[in-house]
Amino acid sequence: MLGFEEIIFIAILALVILTPEKLTEFAREVGKIYAEYKKAKRMIELEVLYGIPSDEKLREEMEKKFKELEIEVEKFKVSKYPPH
Repeated sequence: MLGFEEIIFIAILALVILTPEKLTEFAREVGKIYAEYKKAKRMIELEVLYGIPSDEKLREEMEKKFKELEIEVEKFKVSKYPPH
């Protein structure tokens, strides 16, 4: 773990090397990358530990069911009587 002095040293060094404008852009990009990492980590945890499918798998399943439902609706429209 970094101590207070090391964090201050790194912050001053980053400010000198990157300049204030580039430092804000860099910090923003690091924040985005970290947020994506946390999201991916959480999705993997849910899928592995609890068997909850990720958003991608869930979307694929929903699209598959929706297509099946559309086929059934078309069959119903074509026939005079609904299937029993």
